[in-house]
Amino acid sequence: MKGIDDRDRMILDYLKEDARAKISEISSKLNIPRATVFEKLEKLKETGVITRFTIDTDYEKLGTPVLAYIMINFDPRSSVNQRDLARRISRFGNVLSVSIIAGQWDLLVLTVNRSMRDLSMFVLDSLRSLEGVENTLSIPVFENVM
Repeated sequence: MKGIDDRDRMILDYLKEDARAKISEISSKLNIPRATVFEKLEKLKETGVITRFTIDTDYEKLGTPVLAYIMINFDPRSSVNQRDLARRISRFGNVLSVSIIAGQWDLLVLTVNRSMRDLSMFVLDSLRSLEGVENTLSIPVFENVM
């Protein structure tokens, strides 16, 4: 991206590991003056390179250890459009993300669930009952490697 230099990239890489890092810590670890780190962070936020600061969550500790990707085929004959369907799905409490994708499938949904039974109930009772969902393929996650 135009306007991004090596220091910007170093700061971004550091924040990927610890989004809560203080400017003084980043400055010290990367050997960049504090004022420079502050100015670069402000620029990265203003230009939309940094859109938000977030966290990594241990879903097992939250009681939702079953992660699953769910692929969805959109039914073009339905009265809803694909973006509206994606927004509706994103409002379910166990849905982490919904992506509109290209290829054989139309939507990719990432969910967290208390059990395989809860995943099954979500797919069968919630997703498949939504207008616009033609069919689904559930892919449980064995292990997340970061």
